[in-house]
Amino acid sequence: MLLGLGVLWSLASGASAAPPPRDFTAETRAVYAVAACGDAPPPVFDAGTVRNHCRQVAHTVSLWKKQWRDRAMPWFETLLHAGYPSTVVYPFGGGDLVTLLGVYPDATEYTTLSLEGMGDPRPLAQLGSDQPRERALRATRLSAELTRMRRQLTINLGWAWNTTNDLSAGSSSTGDGVPNILSLTLVALQAHGYEVLEARYFELAADGTPRYLTTAEVEAFDAEQAKAPRRHIVKDNTTVQPGLFNNIELVFRKRGEPNAPKKIFRHIGADLSDEGFAQSGAAYAYLDHRAGMAAMTKASSYLLWDPEFAKLRGLLLARMKLMISDDTGIPPRFAQPAGFTQQVFGAYRGAFFHFADKATAKEMVELWKAAPAGKLGFHFGYYDNRRNTHVLYTHR
Repeated sequence: MLLGLGVLWSLASGASAAPPPRDFTAETRAVYAVAACGDAPPPVFDAGTVRNHCRQVAHTVSLWKKQWRDRAMPWFETLLHAGYPSTVVYPFGGGDLVTLLGVYPDATEYTTLSLEGMGDPRPLAQLGSDQPRERALRATRLSAELTRMRRQLTINLGWAWNTTNDLSAGSSSTGDGVPNILSLTLVALQAHGYEVLEARYFELAADGTPRYLTTAEVEAFDAEQAKAPRRHIVKDNTTVQPGLFNNIELVFRKRGEPNAPKKIFRHIGADLSDEGFAQSGAAYAYLDHRAGMAAMTKASSYLLWDPEFAKLRGLLLARMKLMISDDTGIPPRFAQPAGFTQQVFGAYRGAFFHFADKATAKEMVELWKAAPAGKLGFHFGYYDNRRNTHVLYTHR
């Protein structure tokens, strides 16, 4: 048997390979089955509770398909008919993979970044049991957890945007029984016809490279958590969610199509402000490696208008080819001198929220005066101050 040069060198030098990543596929697929209703649930979970939950999830997803997917996806397909990069990023987009897949269905690498973490899929196992009597007792808590998750899902799929407050409240590094943000992500895959093949959690190295969590690191985290009584982590909507289970990498493909190409989704918990990048530049480095990417943002509290997010704005302008957004995208004063053309759709008469910078909002109003006649048939991010829907397309 022939050995590669790298293997021979390792044997000769005594060098040991890096420990393999801790595989979270089984736990994540359980959340995909029970919370996202993408597969038959494991028999340890109360069948009636899961069946009732999935009936309501199916209804919510059906409404989303009728009211958003069937209207918006053909529209974006026409707008982006010339094609777009295979790598797309969504700053401030935690929990909203469903829209990212709707705008860029043909991409192969998707990244969302936000303050919220994905959460730990493992505690879901505590809501099931091999023993019928015990399983029935745990069904009450399972039902309560799934009800909480559906409230978040209804907002995510039925409303124009989710709030940082709501997402922060549904984000936890250790997780409750059902991790809300991860569940929203898995519902997005299910609704678009995808299945999960692999799941890992990671941290970013200083150069922006994902470094996957090992079994030893997870066990050390669990041991540290066990030293103190279990408590809910305080959800702070101004800082990155603390803990080990913020950043996830999912490999997925079309459900039931073994020859379909594999795609990658990553979520990164990160503070994208200038101050956040100064404290930790790993997320900046990750984005900086993605030259030629497509981008998207919406309902992002006008942060790309803000001087405190100048580094992110500059990086996007340097690295992206195009961007889909609502009015919280990059203002003309920055985009147009960088060589971008901006097309607008729908109607816009001013910012929806009073805290938006008035001068920039006025700039956006001027931009929308060139919008084609007619209204969009779907919502995308914030409304304007007269509840009009709109889209901004920034491209080279």
